[in-house]
Amino acid sequence: MLGNSIVEKKLCSNDFQYLHPYFYNNPYALRCELGIGDATEEYMENAKRRALEIYHILFHNGADAIFFNHWLYDYCDSGNAEKHVYDSDFDLEGVIENRLEYEREKLKFLSYYQLNYRHFTARNLETYDDPNDIDYGRQQRNRVICFSDGAEFDYRHLIEQELEGVNAHEVSFVSFEHECIFSIYDDRGCDVVFMTHDKLKEFYHKLQPYFLEYDIEEMERRLNG
Repeated sequence: MLGNSIVEKKLCSNDFQYLHPYFYNNPYALRCELGIGDATEEYMENAKRRALEIYHILFHNGADAIFFNHWLYDYCDSGNAEKHVYDSDFDLEGVIENRLEYEREKLKFLSYYQLNYRHFTARNLETYDDPNDIDYGRQQRNRVICFSDGAEFDYRHLIEQELEGVNAHEVSFVSFEHECIFSIYDDRGCDVVFMTHDKLKEFYHKLQPYFLEYDIEEMERRLNG
C-alpha cells in the first residue's frame, strides 16, 4: 500500500517516465557539478566528496528508497547469420560470453535487491529507442523501486559505482520526507528532482554551492517561478 508521499506515488506509476536528461525533463530540478580539478585523482576525489555531501544534505536519516531500471533485450532475430556481417576476426564465443556476462550482472543486481528489500516494479515503461534505430522495439524497461523500511542502503558503494561507471545500474535515491530524487549521471554531475516548488525553494540555497554554472540561470528562473 502506497504512503502519502508524492514521489512514491509517481515512482510506482507507469505515467512517470523519468528519462534523461532529468534536469530538463522535470520542472523542479536542480543540477550540480561533482568532478572538479585538473588531475584525475583530484577530480575523482572531489566528485566522490561532493556527491556524499549532497547525499547527506538530502538524506540526513538515510534514503527511504532507491530505484533503478532493469532493461530486458529481445535477442531473437529473423535475419541472416550475424557473424557474416563482421570481418574474419569475428569472435563468436566472445560475443556469446559478453552477452551472458551482461545479463548475469543485471540479474545478480536485481536479485540482490529483490531478495533483501520490499519492492515494487513499474513495467513496460517508455525507452530511449528511436523508430529509426536498428534495434527499435527490442528494449523493455522496468523500474524497480526498493524500500529501505528503516534499514540503510550501502549508499557509499552505490554512489562510487555510479561515479566510476563500473557495474553501474542507474541507481537513484529517494526521500519521501523531502519529496526528491537524487540521480548521479556520471562523475561530472548529478540532478536533484523535487516534486514541488516549495521543496525546491527549501533546498535551493543548501545546494547552491554545488550548482553547475552552465545551468544557474535556468535554476534561478525555477526558484523565482
